[in-house]
Amino acid sequence: MVPDSRPRLTSQLGRLVPRLLDLVFAPICLGCRGPIHHTANVRLICRECRLRLRPIPEPRCTRCDAPLLRTGRLPEPNCSECRTWPPSLRAARSAHLLAPPADQLVYQLKYRGWRALARPIAESMAELELPLDTEEEARFVVPVPTTKTRERERGYNQAAEIAAKFAEIKGLRLVPALERRTASTTQTVLQPAARRANVAGAFRIAERVGIPLAGQHLILVDDVLTTGATARECVEVLVEAGVRCVTLVTFARALELPGITTT
Repeated sequence: MVPDSRPRLTSQLGRLVPRLLDLVFAPICLGCRGPIHHTANVRLICRECRLRLRPIPEPRCTRCDAPLLRTGRLPEPNCSECRTWPPSLRAARSAHLLAPPADQLVYQLKYRGWRALARPIAESMAELELPLDTEEEARFVVPVPTTKTRERERGYNQAAEIAAKFAEIKGLRLVPALERRTASTTQTVLQPAARRANVAGAFRIAERVGIPLAGQHLILVDDVLTTGATARECVEVLVEAGVRCVTLVTFARALELPGITTT
């Protein structure tokens, strides 16, 4: 009998077609808009941009993760970044500074419909070293909600997309415990003093949570941490519902640092 060559031909075509597609539709990095080589194992973000993502400089506040020496901040409880946070906001951790290319990745996910970016963003967040009590106690991940109007306009909530991937990677359960009740002005256009007022009363507990909230230590997930106003408002609502404490985890952190421009 003549050997059937079809399986081998199919296999060869399976390897060839993606290469041909890459030649015609070369993948573009969403961080720098440069081409991604066809041999790269990872799409969406090129190797150079992954290397350019900047961690939060050390030493850092053990509670809010803000840099200490470079900004003149003191360790907790005197850290100027988190000393006004409620005790129930246990800690905050961010994977990167909100500086190029992290700012572009957030923009592409939030405003340009690149939903697939939620996976690599969540992967970098999952590598963060969280406080020991968070690792031991927290079993549920809560996304910061957006308004129904913005969710319809974008087709999704970027924080919920990130939170879902983060929960999946960490082996935790996603719980959309919060809803946003008001269509407030976007936080990005406001000065720090106006951010807290802008989100006051903006959140409430969802009608169907699915878990008992009393006594829980939750992980709250958002794309960017700026002043913490949104997180504080979310935490206050959760604590009123019986939650014991919350750890905030974000992809990027907006900070004023010498020689670094953040947005």
